[in-house]
Amino acid sequence: MAVAALEELISERSEQARVARFARLAALIVDGILFGVISLVVNSVFGITQMTSPLVITTEVPWAGLTLVWLAYLIGFEAVFGATPGKLLARLRVVRVDGRPLSLRSIWIRNLLRLVDWLPLLYLLGALSVLLTANSQRVGDKWAGTTVVYRHHALHPGETRNAGPIGRVRFGAVVTALILFTVLFNYFGRPPLVMQGLFNTGLDFPPGVTSYTLGPAEWSLGSITYPVRTQGTTRSADCTGSITLTWQVFGWQDSSSGFECGV
Repeated sequence: MAVAALEELISERSEQARVARFARLAALIVDGILFGVISLVVNSVFGITQMTSPLVITTEVPWAGLTLVWLAYLIGFEAVFGATPGKLLARLRVVRVDGRPLSLRSIWIRNLLRLVDWLPLLYLLGALSVLLTANSQRVGDKWAGTTVVYRHHALHPGETRNAGPIGRVRFGAVVTALILFTVLFNYFGRPPLVMQGLFNTGLDFPPGVTSYTLGPAEWSLGSITYPVRTQGTTRSADCTGSITLTWQVFGWQDSSSGFECGV
């Protein structure tokens, strides 16, 4: 009897997951847009400007760092709400195929294996897996025993993640703390990264410089000046001077520089 009931539940879950496929795609697009905004902020605040080619200048953090932020976004929301923001808007929830309570372990597995689902590009492997499996499961879902259904198909207690008031307050506190840290770092912690970016792109530094050292920063409201000593392959690149950054709307920009170099 128990086996028959489980088979009936899995069959019902399979149909529920199938009808949620289109909404699941829409949720993925929404999450992609939201994370695009998050990654833009992360790159702008914590990234270092570099010349990736003679004509291309980018400001970004290493891909591994963005991957960790991406996983934190997915795991955090699904652990608390049973759904990412995109899924919440689409009225979807993550559940287990066998009807058992959705555990944190399942959340971790299904999201860590998104790195496999992404292959070879743009979730192609994951999309094919959703279309071809009976329970509409990505590779990560298969390993975690999970799938995605509409909210009204996941009403039993524990069937999906649904944090209580205290859990939501804690989650909100963590998000608020991260936003506050980002804002403060953008003002107080970013100037050395801007200086590194100026060095990487050759802006404001004398020609031929191969390394530099910064002296103690001189702060004023909306402005910071660094004493700078440079070294290079020739005496003309051994210089002392300063570079001043000013705060402009959303971030620091170089405003003036001056050097005296040996001949």
